[in-house]
Amino acid sequence: MKKILQKIEQNKYFPYIILSIIGILVSMPLIYTNIINLDDGQIHLFRIISLNLSIENSSFPYLITPFFCRNFGYTMVAFYPPLVTYIPYILGIFTNTFHIGIKLFTSLSIILSGIFMYNFINEVTKNKWISFLAGIIYMLAPYHLEMIFTRFAIGEFTAYAFIPIVFQGLYNLINGNKKKHYYIAIGAIGILLSHTITTIYTALFCAIYVICNFKKFLKKDIIIKCIINVIFILLISAFFIIPLIEFETQAHYLIFYPEGMRTTPDMVQETTLKAIQFIKDIEEDGVSFILGIPTFVMLFIGIFSWKYIDKNYKKFYIFNFILGIICLLMCLKIFPWKNMPLVLTEIQFVWRLIGFAMFFLAPVMAMNVYYLIKNIKIKDIQKVVYLWIILAIMASTILKLNKYELTTDKVDAGTEEYVRNNPVITHFQVNRDYLPYKTKRTIDGEQFGYISQREDKVYILQGNTEIENETKQGLNLTFYINNTKPNTILELPYIFFPGYTVTITNEEKTVELKTRESDNGFVQISLPEEIKDGQISLTYTGTKLEKASYIISAISVLAFIIYLIYYRKKVNNKN
Repeated sequence: MKKILQKIEQNKYFPYIILSIIGILVSMPLIYTNIINLDDGQIHLFRIISLNLSIENSSFPYLITPFFCRNFGYTMVAFYPPLVTYIPYILGIFTNTFHIGIKLFTSLSIILSGIFMYNFINEVTKNKWISFLAGIIYMLAPYHLEMIFTRFAIGEFTAYAFIPIVFQGLYNLINGNKKKHYYIAIGAIGILLSHTITTIYTALFCAIYVICNFKKFLKKDIIIKCIINVIFILLISAFFIIPLIEFETQAHYLIFYPEGMRTTPDMVQETTLKAIQFIKDIEEDGVSFILGIPTFVMLFIGIFSWKYIDKNYKKFYIFNFILGIICLLMCLKIFPWKNMPLVLTEIQFVWRLIGFAMFFLAPVMAMNVYYLIKNIKIKDIQKVVYLWIILAIMASTILKLNKYELTTDKVDAGTEEYVRNNPVITHFQVNRDYLPYKTKRTIDGEQFGYISQREDKVYILQGNTEIENETKQGLNLTFYINNTKPNTILELPYIFFPGYTVTITNEEKTVELKTRESDNGFVQISLPEEIKDGQISLTYTGTKLEKASYIISAISVLAFIIYLIYYRKKVNNKN
């Protein structure tokens, strides 16, 4: 063990190796976990399968999934950040199974959360012992395990790994040598493309950090570098942001309704916790909010270690401690969420702030341990105590992991195989957050009754025409009309999303028809009065703006790489 500790101290790569090994060990239970049975597991697996179906059966940009929602077409990727879909999808292609791909991605996120926290704290303290312990604490935080093994909140636990990168870049820009300021962009892009709620709160906490260091921030070169980072964040993420905005402006979708998403101040207040829930579970089922004995112990010893902490890091320590405690207090019933603005209540479940609390408190706990141990005069005893602290954290983690249900992944494999071979699934098998609001209306006592009862064919909503030879395959539809009456309106068998192209062709010409949302939330077209008969064709092509956004992002990625090369070369020349 002494040799391991010596290598951590002497070899700059060894901490990464140990953190990776610990991350792999923590990931092992995933092999025997049915993610389908976890809170959000099925939704996230289905989203990756839906991307595969889109790639196989439709055209770029693959935002609409054919067959889903009773073959009416549905999007599971347009509104949800794409990083946590595309990377598991790629890993799934290599492993030939998407449930394995998503588990490998989860394991990678666990490992990177520890490594990125290590890098951040090493940037601040230049102390490997503090940094290594902070990385372990952050990676093995009980709430982090809950995100994975109970909720399978893939967006949230992926963003969790990127938070330290953002703050490392921000710290380096304001308090460091500014050589790594571009970490702000790298980390923020990772969060933005992983989890929208985490993006909002990370931006808020970054703003607080800037305010606390306002005098240092008010320098021309710092402001310019900050603006450069923001520009790159927005441009590189354009392929997600722009279509999202376009979808929002084209129709009213459930995800943008606070009542439907339970993000009103009153509803968020209902998710608050009792303080006792940080110590023990008061319900047998559901998410556990226990912080763990090691957390309380490592925070408590701050009473004794405070006087030994290096004065250069005390401001950082205080900032992190205060924000960490505030995050925990915001989870409790005493916090007035009923009076908070909607932008903050987007959090939906206040206990998500436990993740941020662990981010801020991990370095605090690591400093408490390190500076208290440092006060021991014999170095060998220092190392033994340090090692026992790590072993205690890992033992606590093992006990935590033993509480999760581990069986086999045959359910995941069977579900994936079934959906890939039988992709026509109902709207009740996926999350309905991305459906048009109009589809929610109740018919015969059933919510979303229209989707449940609708036949998979063209409906005449107004006027009259003869419909013949109707052929539908995925996101492609053709049929013929004859003897059309004036002011005829048709509803096509597709849920309304931007990007469908509909044309009518007769012997004289081909005319593109404008699509709009029907009163039922489906694609609606009005037939031209001058055309009485012809062939109508529908296909999903995506909008011009969507395709332009991909070009913007691709060019911006290239520009960012060129900027990094130029900037690093400039720094090296100065040195």
